[in-house]
Amino acid sequence: MNKPTWIITLLILVFNSCGTDKSKSDVIVAKVYDKELYFSQYSYLFYGTDINEVDSINISKEYISNWVEEQILVHNAQNNINLDLLEIKSKAERYKNSLIIHKYENDYIESNIDTNISYSELKKYYKEHQNDFQLNDYLVKVLYLKVTTDAPDINKVDKWYKLYREDDITEIENYAKLYASNFYYDEENWMYFEELTKEIPLNNISKDKFITQKSKIRLDENGYYYFLNVIE
Repeated sequence: MNKPTWIITLLILVFNSCGTDKSKSDVIVAKVYDKELYFSQYSYLFYGTDINEVDSINISKEYISNWVEEQILVHNAQNNINLDLLEIKSKAERYKNSLIIHKYENDYIESNIDTNISYSELKKYYKEHQNDFQLNDYLVKVLYLKVTTDAPDINKVDKWYKLYREDDITEIENYAKLYASNFYYDEENWMYFEELTKEIPLNNISKDKFITQKSKIRLDENGYYYFLNVIE
């Protein structure tokens, strides 16, 4: 296979026009194989901000570098593993729709709801509606990974997913880009434990004990390995 051919071009003139005339910034700044990156695709990073030329260049370099790496990984993955393109397209469409809905809801809330609520008002409301705040399921922060049993370096994954070392998350995220059928990790947000049972066959476990002990397990079911780390 030929080495990937890609070019990066940074135009100082483009950064001078950030946040003013969007049409002037619609130029190709990078190319990987047959994929092209236009400045207008990420110019939103500069709109409404007051940053100097040097910072603009650094931000653009970082974005381009990440985009180039992603395109190379995608290209290699498409040429080395079997992909269900219809499944990927469907998931991408659902993700896109969820982002649109989330943005709409946030904008609506900001425009229509008065968020200036005092602490005493919050406390009073909570006391009067405590039953409304009872959870019917555990909330957890987790990492989970699903790969086929013939995926490479399973023994390494068996160490990475436990996140004992600082660089383990980087290793497993890079691995997931190439081989994962499903992958999730979000150290900021909580999810209902019940949602996990839709993704991972967690049968015959004591849920209370499993969660409170922050379990780390690897399952082998129907031609797949499932790795789950209950972080919090």
